[in-house]
Amino acid sequence: ANVVSKFQKRITASLALYDELVLAVNQKKKQNSLETMLAEQCVLGLAVLWEAFIHDLMIAYIEDRPETCVEFHKGKVRQSIEAKGKVFLKWIRIDIPEPIDRDRIEQMVDPSGWNITAESAEALAKKASQLLSAPHAIKFSLVDTDRVFIDLLIAIRNYLGHRSSGALKIMKQRLHDLLAVDPASALNGTVTTIGVYLKEQPRGAPANRAKLIGNTLLALSSKLL
Repeated sequence: ANVVSKFQKRITASLALYDELVLAVNQKKKQNSLETMLAEQCVLGLAVLWEAFIHDLMIAYIEDRPETCVEFHKGKVRQSIEAKGKVFLKWIRIDIPEPIDRDRIEQMVDPSGWNITAESAEALAKKASQLLSAPHAIKFSLVDTDRVFIDLLIAIRNYLGHRSSGALKIMKQRLHDLLAVDPASALNGTVTTIGVYLKEQPRGAPANRAKLIGNTLLALSSKLL
């Protein structure tokens, strides 16, 4: 609950700052270009907050019920030992300290210090099933509309990050997937310039797409609690 609350406060603060900046560039000489840039930066920041949130939430769930994660990593260690010499499995015992705190969990999940991330909603669900107990893991098995939204957010973040033709192709495919699953979504649209797409407020929508993404993240985070 604390992890979700902190994330929602960060998203809300980011959207409020975005609103202030949009007001600040009103009637400036390059208003359109500035608004485009602000929409891009806003969504990139939201996507980064989402990635950090997923890491923090999964670590919190592991800390609550560490057994599944511990057994998964014990299995990986056993496989590594067996690959080098099966006989050593009889001589080696793996003892996990109790209670296992956040720092030790992060060292166990990735000793190199990287966040828990996933390249798609499907990969996230798979990782949750490997690392979390069943009552926690099931929260990450999302309905189709949430799944395609996460995939689209990741694709937009990747394209904003390096503007490659490959990332653009994937982003357009994710928009196609969204249209197929949720044709009424205000995030549906054709992308010619990503910033223009993000700052546009579709007819009937309560806000532009940058803010709609933030509001969707707020709602989605509550579903993972």
